[in-house]
Amino acid sequence: MANIDLVDTNLANLNIIDEEEDPLLVLGEDTAVEQLYKLCMVGRVLTDSIVNFPALKNTLADLWHPLRGVTITEMEDKRILFKLYSEIDLNRVLHGLPWFFNRHLIIFHKLVEGEDPNSVPLWHTVFWVQVHNLPIGYTSEETARQIGDFFGKFEEYDSSLVTRGVSKFMRVRVIIDVRLPLKRKKRIGIGQNRFIYVLFQYERLSLFCFICGRLGHGENYCEVRLRIGNQHIEFGWDLTLRAAPRRGGQVVSKWIREESDTDKWQDMEIDGERSVRKAGGEATNNNEEKEEVGP
Repeated sequence: MANIDLVDTNLANLNIIDEEEDPLLVLGEDTAVEQLYKLCMVGRVLTDSIVNFPALKNTLADLWHPLRGVTITEMEDKRILFKLYSEIDLNRVLHGLPWFFNRHLIIFHKLVEGEDPNSVPLWHTVFWVQVHNLPIGYTSEETARQIGDFFGKFEEYDSSLVTRGVSKFMRVRVIIDVRLPLKRKKRIGIGQNRFIYVLFQYERLSLFCFICGRLGHGENYCEVRLRIGNQHIEFGWDLTLRAAPRRGGQVVSKWIREESDTDKWQDMEIDGERSVRKAGGEATNNNEEKEEVGP
């Protein structure tokens, strides 16, 4: 009987809820999560269409050619996890933003400690924007900051154009929200009662809508077009938003000769003396031509 009474007493004193509420200290989890997402990015392709993931993976790997490789993993809700294995490779990818796949913009976000790749917002991207129609003397970094914050958030100012004497436009690296229409122009004041419009051109701009001005779709798949039906459509955006590619011409070496098979060896200069051979026709001395070759 004494043992039975002791058991009853212990059961009466047992509180299961209190045991569930007692905290359990877990060690080492923060470090594990930090190492898991170190040098990682999460991204998605800005399109409602189905994306060929194997093709995207191979295309980006070939474009980036990271020195220590890259792991690209498909996640839920069309999200993609990118893991680099070198900080140099990661910085090169981030510096090369924006990236595209099949003309569709890819939105990237560099993961930091404590962020969940499945829930982090993916609505912002980086663009280099050219600001045209600025008067002389208004290409300072302070002006670039004000214009950059008009887009969304100022990130960088290209001061090399000023040092090289290029004053036709100003380059600003900005972070924009892809849910908003692309900025086309901005009215600014330059002095007392004088206002002008500066025009914007986006470098490496790919697919965007001429009706609503947003990235990720063309005018044929715009929701605005569905709402207005057969009414007349006014396009507020056009191709003038695309900046011309900034390519420098490659100078052809003076030692390179371009000639057809029939003219080969007919007219050649050796050690300052010209030797002319005629074979079934009159030999002519063609001027040198330079061809512009992009990178």
